[in-house]
Amino acid sequence: MRRAGWPKGLIERKGYYSWRSPVDGREYGIGRDKSDAIAQVIEANIHAAGMQNKRRLVDVLDGGEKTVGRWLDRFEKELAKRNPAINTAKTNRWRVKMARELLGEALPLARISTETIALAIESIEDQGKSRSAQSMRSFFVDMFNGAIAAGWWTSPNPVTVTRAVNVEIKRGRLSWDAYQAIYKAAGQAWIRNAMDLALVSAQRREDIAGATFADFKSDGWYFKQGKTGKKLILPLELRLNVLGKSLGDVMRQCRASGVLSKFLIHQTTPTGNSAVGERIFIDTISKGFARVRDSLDMDWGDKGPPTFHEIRSLSERLYASQGNINTQELLGHESPEMTRMYHDTRGAEWTRVKVG
Repeated sequence: MRRAGWPKGLIERKGYYSWRSPVDGREYGIGRDKSDAIAQVIEANIHAAGMQNKRRLVDVLDGGEKTVGRWLDRFEKELAKRNPAINTAKTNRWRVKMARELLGEALPLARISTETIALAIESIEDQGKSRSAQSMRSFFVDMFNGAIAAGWWTSPNPVTVTRAVNVEIKRGRLSWDAYQAIYKAAGQAWIRNAMDLALVSAQRREDIAGATFADFKSDGWYFKQGKTGKKLILPLELRLNVLGKSLGDVMRQCRASGVLSKFLIHQTTPTGNSAVGERIFIDTISKGFARVRDSLDMDWGDKGPPTFHEIRSLSERLYASQGNINTQELLGHESPEMTRMYHDTRGAEWTRVKVG
């Protein structure tokens, strides 16, 4: 029986206090301090009733006007100031929306704990969306670093101590032998040109699709990476020895199509709504590569078949083996850790042990 003046759910047995949750019926031990037990149970009942997301007097006294929603409004503007690429901006909008849904807009920022973040991330993982959970954890780290810098949060960052999300990579790596087989089977010249440009330059699909002859000067290829915005100059003499071609060779190979176009990777025959000379779009490059790859019925083991993007990883590994190129600079990475991820073969290739 509930005692007069006691908060709902508070239980006392021989001087020991506990609380029975109205949510799941479980009992939680508190201790022997009656005043502390009453205070904790009152707070727990408010939380259980969903009141934690409502504006309360204690939050006003505690700076509670600084809510999750208000900070995300401000942080979203900070993200936009970074001038992200189109895809990154789209991802940012999705992550801000998810943060609002997971944390609640009205929740005072000061009331967020490491447990709050951990539960939010786990809720995504429980849906089988490990990649999304990993993305949101990174976003939360950034979000609270921004809040610390703006004076909305006091160090330390509550997200950095949460468990990192492990994502099983299901896509297989592309080997040099597989690259050669796909290249040989490719019937369209633009697919071969796109493959060679990606392999020699080690750049992403959007940079391959957007490359123009005007970007190629006498001393190199001048361009800004679509994903990172990083400005790079790749020398025309950049040469991948195993392929036997330099960047300048590939540029001339693309120009030799006999079609007047400003894009290196362009239509040589009219296709659908695309006229001769128009650029080949990113998805068309991916689908063209996949079509040739699948026609060969190759064995990828327990991994999924590699995509066009895997040419970037193959390029890094081939240049690393060649030994005269700084692959971190070539890929435009800010950290060596990211480059090491590209260097990982994921079991796709044999490792020869060197003797002597």
